Amino acid sequence: MDSAFFMRFYPKIIDVLMRDEKFWYGRLARTFECSLKRNFMYVLHGSGTLTVESGSFPLTAGSAFYFPFRHHIRLSTEKNNMLQFYSVHYDYKWIDWDDNSITGAPPAQDSLPIPLVTQMADMEGFPLRLQELYELWQRKDADYEWQARLAFMNILNDVCSMNARRQEGDLARRAIARSMEYIRLHYGQPLERDELAELVSMSPTYYSVMFKRVTGCTPTQYITKVRMDKAKELLVCSDRMVSEVAREVGFQDPLYFARVFSAHTGMSPRDYRKC
Repeated sequence: MDSAFFMRFYPKIIDVLMRDEKFWYGRLARTFECSLKRNFMYVLHGSGTLTVESGSFPLTAGSAFYFPFRHHIRLSTEKNNMLQFYSVHYDYKWIDWDDNSITGAPPAQDSLPIPLVTQMADMEGFPLRLQELYELWQRKDADYEWQARLAFMNILNDVCSMNARRQEGDLARRAIARSMEYIRLHYGQPLERDELAELVSMSPTYYSVMFKRVTGCTPTQYITKVRMDKAKELLVCSDRMVSEVAREVGFQDPLYFARVFSAHTGMSPRDYRKC
């Protein structure tokens, strides 16, 4: 989350709408040549496309998206699967505190500090947040405006949290990929989990969790697989002694190597070579 942005973010909800087939009556696209409205939307059903200057973005059920201010925008849908979505029309100012005084200023940027489209389908309860905001706005209880503001800020917080988790996951996957490459290049050397974790700037526990999540196996299991694959290659393609093969793939004890190899392949190194 961009904390500097949201610390100053003070929204005003202007309207909360439910857009269904009637919104598309007579056309399959709505074009906003220069949008002077700030809109945040969430797709309930259907599919379509959001097109802005930076490109086109597919929309499906679970897509949360918004219109950047003062941008050319085109929202389109499929004829047989029309988009149905909640639309939150809002504006906001940036708030500055100076000792005991407060001032509000127009925002200096046209976009929120989140991607234009975020897929939220895997965040449990998110559609309910939009439904509750819509119903709150329709009821218009005595305190509905500040309740709507709070609800909208919680919705944006969910979107920020989802993007942060995905970014963290992407960074972790890249780190694990680097670790796997290191193992493939250094399989003949001692490889300890704590040292591998340190190489990619992770704690040992987090490294193990992410390695299993990314690869489906533990670091130790992956190291063994790489070493056994190389050992099988050496046994078949060279005449080196089993003890030499063992040392080359990181085992100082040939007997232990033979036990691990047998457990991995179902046969001894010598029998594997004969096959």
